[in-house]
Amino acid sequence: MMPHHTRQRVKPNRLSNTGFTLIELLIAIAISSIIMTAVVSVYTALTRSYTTETVRASAQQDLRSAITLMAQDIRLAGLDPLNAIGNSFPVTTANAFGFIADLDYDGAVTVGNNEQIDYFLRGTQLIQMLDNNPATDAVLMDNVTALNFTYDDPADPTTIVINMTIVAPAGRAGTVTRTLTERVRLRNQ
Repeated sequence: MMPHHTRQRVKPNRLSNTGFTLIELLIAIAISSIIMTAVVSVYTALTRSYTTETVRASAQQDLRSAITLMAQDIRLAGLDPLNAIGNSFPVTTANAFGFIADLDYDGAVTVGNNEQIDYFLRGTQLIQMLDNNPATDAVLMDNVTALNFTYDDPADPTTIVINMTIVAPAGRAGTVTRTLTERVRLRNQ
């Protein structure tokens, strides 16, 4: 005789066939929301920091460029190979500096040769004016809040200290302030 096999009936597991319960879905959504909120917060903070640092680097670069340009010009101040010009420094105030340099060596200040150069602040703009002609005004930099010139001797300077401060907008992070000081020794004194 053949053994009789009895089949055991397996009861289906009710939980394994029904999927996720509402509570499990709510918990998963809550955890996902917390994680997404953290990711968005970190992303926002990093974006704000990146914007601020980019503005800070740009402001520093602009400030260095403007002061370097001024220093190169100022080193020429008083260039008078024929000793014919006289007063080489018509403007020496705390907020403006103007000088003459005989760039074409003809013994005279020739209009159109950019032999008289003035630097000053107009509002928040750093201005370079050539040949004492306002039509030649060039804006070298915006957002300048302070421009100071210090002279060892205002009547006949040999060393000039330039101090300039800028405030650049940095989006929602506010503003970025940068100050740079450079000492310039005049070559022709």
